[in-house]
Amino acid sequence: MTTLTDLNNFDLLRVDGNDAPRFLQGQLSCNLDKLAPEQSLTGTYCNIKGRVIADLRVFMMDNTVYLLCARGLGAPLKQTLDKYIVFFKAEISIVSEQFECFGIHGDGAATTVRELFGSAPCRSGEVLAVEGGVLVTLPDSAPRYLLLLRDQHPLVEKIEQLGVTDDLEEWELADIRQGIVHITPATQETFTPQLLNYDLNGLIDFRKGCYTGQEIVARMHYRGAAKKRLYRAGVKHANPSAESRVMHGDEVVGEVVNAALVAGDHYELLAILPRDLVEQKAELTLLNEGDSERSPLELLPLPSDAQA
Repeated sequence: MTTLTDLNNFDLLRVDGNDAPRFLQGQLSCNLDKLAPEQSLTGTYCNIKGRVIADLRVFMMDNTVYLLCARGLGAPLKQTLDKYIVFFKAEISIVSEQFECFGIHGDGAATTVRELFGSAPCRSGEVLAVEGGVLVTLPDSAPRYLLLLRDQHPLVEKIEQLGVTDDLEEWELADIRQGIVHITPATQETFTPQLLNYDLNGLIDFRKGCYTGQEIVARMHYRGAAKKRLYRAGVKHANPSAESRVMHGDEVVGEVVNAALVAGDHYELLAILPRDLVEQKAELTLLNEGDSERSPLELLPLPSDAQA
């Protein structure tokens, strides 16, 4: 079975010019030397205090670099980068309105992709260039792809004829099970990369050299183990949200950063929790704002490269 999801909740920036990769190398946490037409990168843009302004999917299309982030982050990100790009032969523009974005996922996703494009990439981050767009393989236990196509592309109508859902629950659940958290306007400059496990799942390259916020991010990485990390958990009889709090006894010890419905009243979520309580297998509960009843949290595994 294949699910096609409308993912038009994004901002897309195009960085043109001969100096574009060199400029971005000094701004983003990923190593632009590893970027290629057939290989995308994930990275972050941090402020000077090491807080994440945006997480990004970086890819090339028609020999031009593109930055994909959550909707609402494109304008502030461009405004910040514009302060520094004046010293380079490059320019940034927001091109979100020129593209459509779809998620292709499920056990039959690879078959659907082959039917549409003739082949299906398999490695995480691998890019298949298609006329007027790109297809990117995402990490998952089942085939999962991100497809960007120029607006009015003939394939947009064909994909819509196959049946597209705008319900993001299943797509967000897949992200949660991979330990993936995306920064939104509500959470920008709130978290360090460590709190979201970005240093574990490939968004931070500690060998690339300097970038904005690098000194703080590197110091936190090398000075010792983080006291808090991102963990996946399941909960029943509750509807978790960003306002929910994770409790240990009567003490608030953690916060929910993302949640999705599994079935019925069963949810899965990602929460920032103290490592010592997790290692002690302490009893943790979820408390929603305005509720008096708490729901037990069941900690669940993450992929090995997304957990401490």
